[in-house]
Amino acid sequence: MPLAAKIPEPEAGASESQRCDLIVHNAMIITVDANERVVGGGALAIQYGRIVALDRQEKVFANYTSDLLFDAQEGAVHPGFIDAHVHVSQYTARSVLPLMEGTSVTMGHWKGELRPEDEHASALLAALDYLQCGYTGFVDPGTVFAPDAVATVADEAGIRIWLTDPYVADGAEALAADLPELVSQSFLARWPRNTDDALERLGAQLYRNRNPDSLVKAYIGLYGEGTDSPELYQAALNLARAEGVRLQEHLGYLPAFQLKRERALGQPLLRWFEERGFLESHVSFVHMNLLREDEIPLLAEYGIRTVWCPWGQLQMLGKEGAQPRMVDLHRSGVAVGIASDIPRIADFDALGSLAASAAAASKRPATPREILRMRTLGAAATVGADGELGSLEVGKRADFVVRSPSASVNFGFDPGLELAVIGGRQTVKAVFVAGRQIVDRGKVLTLDEDAVVASAHRSARGLASRIGLRA
Repeated sequence: MPLAAKIPEPEAGASESQRCDLIVHNAMIITVDANERVVGGGALAIQYGRIVALDRQEKVFANYTSDLLFDAQEGAVHPGFIDAHVHVSQYTARSVLPLMEGTSVTMGHWKGELRPEDEHASALLAALDYLQCGYTGFVDPGTVFAPDAVATVADEAGIRIWLTDPYVADGAEALAADLPELVSQSFLARWPRNTDDALERLGAQLYRNRNPDSLVKAYIGLYGEGTDSPELYQAALNLARAEGVRLQEHLGYLPAFQLKRERALGQPLLRWFEERGFLESHVSFVHMNLLREDEIPLLAEYGIRTVWCPWGQLQMLGKEGAQPRMVDLHRSGVAVGIASDIPRIADFDALGSLAASAAAASKRPATPREILRMRTLGAAATVGADGELGSLEVGKRADFVVRSPSASVNFGFDPGLELAVIGGRQTVKAVFVAGRQIVDRGKVLTLDEDAVVASAHRSARGLASRIGLRA
């Protein structure tokens, strides 16, 4: 780690310094907390993986000392990004869709053929790319068949992962009817057969929360989009409430499908949810590409949190019923987290640009500072981690990114724009997770990049061969 050329002298009359594990100094710290401070010439003191001091570096050095120093060289330091929703076991399938055109092969066949070693290889490749792009965690929405295979990636790579039970649903036929390009018989055969089968899966991953310092955490997840019965949703909500975790599900990805459900119900879907007591502060919905203006205060009232997938929103613009309002939700006080979903057309570091584009296309432009907040604190909030992560504050876990001050986009005029929208992986100088440096000038210190990429390529070619695809 770079050492400071000169450590500030303690202030006159300062008390004896406390020892800590690490001090990051000479930094422009963007806190993304409630006050949204920018601390120039700032420093962070870290002990046991948490921030114990954040202030002007003179004050930090007056109270803390450490054998381990990191000189940010006047670069920006900000909370690590969190991908609020990614189908991580499909990451190695980023470029297979064109091969399926004109064939009977669907993404369902790819997913139906996934083995634990494929899911591990896909998640490890994603972790490599995430870390290089300034991410410190990601959330899979229950689309991993072998959670243990993905969970091991957290310690291997040094990245946080949120998992839930695989494909909890008791009405998969809804997905097959409305999104046939996502399914196959081999895929659906791995789903729960009925409500009892789904209930047996529910909550099986929650044991991961017993260790407060684990990089892997669990929540309650339903696949959603009409694939869960009211009985299953109620059971999931009860369990989330009892365990103090969030319940997440897809809702409103395809606006036409939501309209179809509403016609069958005879009322707007969110009002139906409200009547049954299904709207609660423990709930996060993903997508919501159809949201009426009068439903914004409803979500705010119940403390619902939402996940915004900008590419998915762009795909839906112009389709029947599309009414995206994620920026309006954010401004109403609803926590919104930005997510890649399945990053088929852009790398992780382009997600901020996609969000800015999607917001502008929906005629509700987002400011760069809003996008920064949604990629950090907002994303943490959607999985119930905002008390621990997403901002740089004393007491919170020390997950942060140090940006190179010499990168071409870093002028310091608009940190939100420079860090969260146009700043790519080439600007990332270092990434820390729980106070441990994981990335140094583009190199992930925990992984053998060549081996990770080679393993992912072998897995993808093997999968493609098994389902009859040829490049």
